[in-house]
Amino acid sequence: MQKGYSIVSVLTSEIVPIMELLSSMKSHSVPEDIDIKETVLNDDDIGDSCHEDFLHKAISSHLQTCGCSMVVGSNPDKVNKIVRTLCLFLTPAERKCSRLCRAESSFRYDTGLFVQGLLKDMTGSFVLPFRQVLYSPFPTTHIDVDVNTVKQMPPCHEHTYNQRRYMRSELSALWKAVSEEDIGPDTVIHADETFTPDLNVFQDVMHRDTLVKSFLDEVFLLKPGLGLRSTFLAQFLLLLHRRALTLLKYIEDETQKGKKPFRSLRSLKTDLDLMVEGDLNITMALAEKLKAGLHSFVFGKSFYTSVQERDFPTHVPALSLPPPYHHAHYELKPQTSRLALWKSHSSLEPELVTGLSGD
Repeated sequence: MQKGYSIVSVLTSEIVPIMELLSSMKSHSVPEDIDIKETVLNDDDIGDSCHEDFLHKAISSHLQTCGCSMVVGSNPDKVNKIVRTLCLFLTPAERKCSRLCRAESSFRYDTGLFVQGLLKDMTGSFVLPFRQVLYSPFPTTHIDVDVNTVKQMPPCHEHTYNQRRYMRSELSALWKAVSEEDIGPDTVIHADETFTPDLNVFQDVMHRDTLVKSFLDEVFLLKPGLGLRSTFLAQFLLLLHRRALTLLKYIEDETQKGKKPFRSLRSLKTDLDLMVEGDLNITMALAEKLKAGLHSFVFGKSFYTSVQERDFPTHVPALSLPPPYHHAHYELKPQTSRLALWKSHSSLEPELVTGLSGD
């Protein structure tokens, strides 16, 4: 052990944030049962609380990033209204892992929450810790309710690729550090000369969808206050769940549960009516939560692969996995293999959509 190295200080720096997170979840966690009257979906008409295009983009991106979003703003009531709206599209268990913002002062950004509200400071800004954002289990949507902007991180396979590259650089820097003072927990690492992290991890929402657009157009045709919108929402969520299950079954059949490589994304998009890129992203994201590693299996080519290239037949060896942290390939998580991805197939019954109070 290095001179002056204190295990107590290290543990303190790790435990204190965990205790603060647990305390904040106890006081400000999103309830399992959300009253739709406290959300944007209770407005008389679309656009009453926020611009129609902003609402559509926020919900669509939220679903494309596996239900993980951060909502920032200066007005806590406005922030929490969007947080509750996004949580309507989560399961009750996922809502328990989401957090409202508090009016007095902002919570810090915490990795691993599905939806979290964050309050801007007096200068109108909120500083996001790069390392914590990058280490989030899923890609995240960034929603600013003050300026009505929506940004999103790259999809799951690219997000995990960035995680692995940054992790290798971080471990390399820690290994070379002379003492614990040489590198801090929030330091941006780029010790590996072959890799410079892109600090601009959020990008514009490039792909529009028809699923969320149709849902919003139709749900606001229903009168509020009669419970109709809650029922319509439940049916929409069930439709998305069934689409995800159908996609998984399609890939299982095409690959014989991982024994053969997945050949063509174009055929999948045509057969399942997912030619609109946004619809494909939403369905893939929901399926990813049912079968971890799906994106890596389908998009098994190198990291920077265009949509057009992905539509051509791919020739990825079904069982030939690169070693963990290999630099020349995108890799699956060490504990996941392409065969095991489908070998554990079991009956996936749709989770009951609960926690929706009447209008």
